[in-house]
Amino acid sequence: MPDAGSMAIPALKNHIVLVSGQALPTLLGASLPGREPSHIHAVVTPAMQKAAGLLQQALNARGRQCAFTEYALVSDTGQEAMYSVLNSIYEACGGESLGINLTGGTKLMALAAAEWASAYDVPAFYIDTAGEQAILIGREWQHSPLPDVLTVRGLLAANGFLVEQSDSTPVPPPRRSLLARLLDFTCSPRGEKALGRLNYLAQKALEGGLCVRDEGPEDAAWDELLAFFSEAGMAQAEAGYVAFPDEAARSWCNGLWFEEYVKMTLYHLKAKQRIHDFASSVTVRRDGVLNELDALFTARNRLFTIECKTTAMPLNRAASFLYKADSLHDRLGGVFARAMLCSVRPLASKDRERARSMGVCIVCGRDLLSLEEKLSAWSKQA
Repeated sequence: MPDAGSMAIPALKNHIVLVSGQALPTLLGASLPGREPSHIHAVVTPAMQKAAGLLQQALNARGRQCAFTEYALVSDTGQEAMYSVLNSIYEACGGESLGINLTGGTKLMALAAAEWASAYDVPAFYIDTAGEQAILIGREWQHSPLPDVLTVRGLLAANGFLVEQSDSTPVPPPRRSLLARLLDFTCSPRGEKALGRLNYLAQKALEGGLCVRDEGPEDAAWDELLAFFSEAGMAQAEAGYVAFPDEAARSWCNGLWFEEYVKMTLYHLKAKQRIHDFASSVTVRRDGVLNELDALFTARNRLFTIECKTTAMPLNRAASFLYKADSLHDRLGGVFARAMLCSVRPLASKDRERARSMGVCIVCGRDLLSLEEKLSAWSKQA
C-alpha cells in the first residue's frame, strides 16, 4: 500500500467535490491515508440531491467524521454560476488549505472548476478509479497509485445500501478441519449423491419439524456424510430417522456449512493481506428493500460478491439466479463490482456459458478445493 509520503495529492483540510451519480471517486479522494480532509464542500445540482445524501452516508460509513456542507448549483452549464459557488466556498475556508476533486459532476462543471482552480492557485486532482491512480493536475501531472482502503460497509454505503447484519468472526479451530474434510467428500461423486439426500431431508424437516423419516436405502457414502454432521453436533440418525437439534443446526446442514467454509477462506485471505475486507451472511437494505448475501469482500477498492450453493440447480432455476446475480452485484458495488457463484454441485454446460457471457465467475465441484487461490487470482484480475 502506498504510504502517505508517496501520494501526489497534498494533505488538505478542505475538499471541494462535484457530486455525481458515482460516489466512489469522491469517497476515495477523501479516504487517502494521511490525506483525509476535515471538511467536504459538495457542489450539488438539483438532479444530484439524492446522490449527495448517499455520498454523506458513505463518508460516515467509512468512519470519516468530517463536516459536510452542500452548495446548490441551479444549473450545471453556467460558468459564472459555478465560479460564484466556488468563490463562496473559498471565502468560507478562511485561508485554510483547500483542494478540488475534478472527478465528479458534468464535463462542463469540471472544466469550469479546473479553470477556477488554476486562477486561484488551488490544487486540483482527479481520481482515476479504472486506472487505480490519483492524479494531481498541473503543468506536469503527478500520478500515484490508489491505496486499498474501502471496506465492504463503505462500498455498499456508496451505492445506497445500509448493512443491517454481517459476520466476519473466525471459524472455531475444531471446525476448520471438519469443513475442509466435508467439502472434499461432498465434491466427490459418492459425496455429491449423499449430499442431495441430506438436502432433501433438511428441507423436508423445515416443513414437518426437526425430526424426519429417512426412507432412503442403506448406503456407505450416506453413513459417511452423516458422520461429518454428527461430529459437528448438527444431526443424528437413528432408527430410520434423521434429527436436527434446532433450526440453526438444520439450516447449517442444508447449506450454511458451505457458507462457513467460504467465510473461513475469506478470513485466511484477509489475514494474509490478499484482500482488504470481507463479510458473510450479510443483510442489506436500500429504499426499504432487503437483500441477503452469502459473502462479500473488497480488494483494490472494488466489491466482490459470492453466492454459495450446495443443492442441484435445474436449468431454469440456474438461469434465474445468474440473471439476478448479474443485476444485483452492479447495484451493490457499482460498475467495478464482480459476482461469483460457488456451487458444490456441478453446473450444466449451458449455465456455464451463460455465466461467462454475463461476467459471472463460476467455481464448482472439486475446483472449490483450491478456492483460496482462485479468489486471490480473481480479485487481481477482475
